[in-house]
Amino acid sequence: MWPAVLLGGLGIDLWQERPLFGSFVAGAGLAASSAFTLWLLERCGFDRTFSRGRDVPLFIGAAAIGMTLGPAFAYVGYSLSGVIWAYDAVSWMRWWGNTTTGVLLVAPAFVAASPDSFLPLKERPFEVLVWILGLIACCALTVLGPAEYSRPLVALVALVLMVVGTMRFGLVLSAFGAFVLSLITTLSFAFRIGAFGQLKELQGLVIVWTFVAALNFVYLSITALLTQRDGAARARLQAEHRYAEIFEGSPQPIWVHQRSTLRFLMVNAAALRQYGWSREQMLSMSVTALMPPGEPLPEELEQTAAANPGEPLETRHVTREGRILDVEVFSRAIDFAGEPAELVFAMDVTGRRAFGRSLIEAIASEQRRIGQEMHDGLGQELTGLALSARALANRAARERDAIADDLNQLASLATSCIHDARLIVQGLSPLTDADGNLDAALQALAQRSSLSGTPVRFRARHDAPLNIELKVRNHLYRIAQEAVQNALKHAGATGIDIELGYGQDGLRLEILDDGRGLPVDHPNGAGLGMRTMRFRASAIGARLLIGRRADGTGNSVVCDFNRKVRAGAAAGIAMRA
Repeated sequence: MWPAVLLGGLGIDLWQERPLFGSFVAGAGLAASSAFTLWLLERCGFDRTFSRGRDVPLFIGAAAIGMTLGPAFAYVGYSLSGVIWAYDAVSWMRWWGNTTTGVLLVAPAFVAASPDSFLPLKERPFEVLVWILGLIACCALTVLGPAEYSRPLVALVALVLMVVGTMRFGLVLSAFGAFVLSLITTLSFAFRIGAFGQLKELQGLVIVWTFVAALNFVYLSITALLTQRDGAARARLQAEHRYAEIFEGSPQPIWVHQRSTLRFLMVNAAALRQYGWSREQMLSMSVTALMPPGEPLPEELEQTAAANPGEPLETRHVTREGRILDVEVFSRAIDFAGEPAELVFAMDVTGRRAFGRSLIEAIASEQRRIGQEMHDGLGQELTGLALSARALANRAARERDAIADDLNQLASLATSCIHDARLIVQGLSPLTDADGNLDAALQALAQRSSLSGTPVRFRARHDAPLNIELKVRNHLYRIAQEAVQNALKHAGATGIDIELGYGQDGLRLEILDDGRGLPVDHPNGAGLGMRTMRFRASAIGARLLIGRRADGTGNSVVCDFNRKVRAGAAAGIAMRA
């Protein structure tokens, strides 16, 4: 459209009887200003629909910078034509201000015009009609109203029309209304009629320009605020959509439940596959529906999780078909639509646990076999060797043979080998040497560990006979052994207590020390020994709590084995089967 801009600028100046060359250069300056403004907008990534909050200030800035070429070209053209008296600094600023204001007044409606910008005419025709009637009434009051009373009313109604029009119908219609009101206001002042007709020249220029600037500022600023809000809303919706895709597409079961009622708020497809219910069914249920009989309730699990922050919570869930799953649960408190909720990851580790239990049983079985063979085979042979060497030594001594001392040394060596073999057997199968007695095995552990210089004390509380499987006793012993070794190696403890209490419901094994405690960066331990203890506890259905003692000093390792809980879970499985 630059030829039309050039001819328009040329025609206006020729109509004012200015020199041809200067008028042509001034028109070329207007065309160059338009091209430069558009180039700036393109380079800065301007969106012609004003759909982003930065587009409005970008448009104003580009117009203000681009329109500087118009008065600059005019100054050069008229200077070369010999007309320099009309282009001082004030005239330059007036020219620049007029052209910039003209761009801001007229261009937004044409730049943003598109079929979508006229949708309000179809969607809300009655509201648009009322708004247009208000615009016509405001224009009529501007032209026909008495100056003394109508000017404040015109300003108020015009600003209200701009606010309502911009918020309800968008930039194009409000820009059109601002242009019409600015034009009518200018005509009222120029032809001395209506609300602005009685103003003096300087006073009128100030008031008219202020009124026109206010109209443009209102609809442009509201457009900027609305587009910024809509852009933030769109970005939020896009982010929520991406998060929803990640949530739904995750291969791990995930759900969100309300903290107060434990009702499901969101579940992903992996959770539906794992538990067998439909989405509608799960959203009508609570987390307690996943708990098999005898399993700790969510409140108890939260207490366990609070005692072991950062660690997966080990529990069991039941599927729709009644199948019991071993799961590791990770949870995090979130805000869901303004209410407290929990984001939960529930990984099915049934297969992994079964494999781990089988592996541990195979290792324990092999250890028992090797220990039995060493006890019955190598141990017996070494015992026979020691007895034979001792008999030969005694015979040699009676016969005053010089080899008697050597035979005594051989007998002592064989006895030492028997002792070492017994220690090895105790390490391979500690309960075998104690005839399966857990109390005796733990007492022996305390005695052997005390040899390091740190006293280790064992105490048992008997409220009922201890009647648990050998593999459970073996795991409990190994947990105590690992906890004692950790305390001796890393805690710097001056005393260690092993406490075993059992009653009708089950037992509780505690290993307490007065050492330096776990490090702050790993409050629950992150070593292989800690993970092994947790796995052993999980293998027998017990709960392991690792942390500081109640008085805040030293370490505390507690393993709770509830026999009734395990029996209740087994009964629930049998009933469902």
